[in-house]
Amino acid sequence: MGKLRARTGAEFEARRQEILTAAGELLMAESYEDITLATIAERTSISRPSMYNYYEKKELVFADLMILEYRRWEEDLRKTFTMKQPREAFCKTMTELLWERHLLLKLLSLQLTVWDHKYDDEVIVRFEEEVQPFFQTLGDVLRIQFPDADSGARDMFRIQFTVYCNSLYLLDHLPASQLNAMNDLNLFGKIPSGKDICYEGLMLLSAGLVCKSAGK
Repeated sequence: MGKLRARTGAEFEARRQEILTAAGELLMAESYEDITLATIAERTSISRPSMYNYYEKKELVFADLMILEYRRWEEDLRKTFTMKQPREAFCKTMTELLWERHLLLKLLSLQLTVWDHKYDDEVIVRFEEEVQPFFQTLGDVLRIQFPDADSGARDMFRIQFTVYCNSLYLLDHLPASQLNAMNDLNLFGKIPSGKDICYEGLMLLSAGLVCKSAGK
């Protein structure tokens, strides 16, 4: 079957979603460096030359893919945190929501080191505008979960949480040789699973919200 060309706005958007799906599948199966617009096109109904009608370079594909993943995450946050939970339950639920987002975590691990310096200001501004609803929803969730914490403490949590999330994929995908060496040298004692580290990290980050509340 020959490659298809979009003829309407709806078809164009369907092809764009097809590109994003293919890019996500490739990223979870291969290293980012090995992915090109050509390899993405091979998994779609779009010809290699026609890819340029949608994206000029692969970094823009993955920027849109990250935006899509943020939207999905934001929707899950809104559906999940409708009422106040104990801090331990909040951190456990957040860990579960994070740990099912393998694609987003890998995207976040690449964002600062691989992509940001390749984007012009217009792309960066658009990206920040598109992901803003997620951080607004996260702020709403924190107000529900920690109503007595001041706004500065909740803002600091969002900053620290963002930095923390950028490291979670790498933390859970250490090469076996490196992990074995760390265990053999007993650098950190027995190293728990990445998911357990994520939960304990969220407990530490959220402790600042409780301390701020108690000190008022």
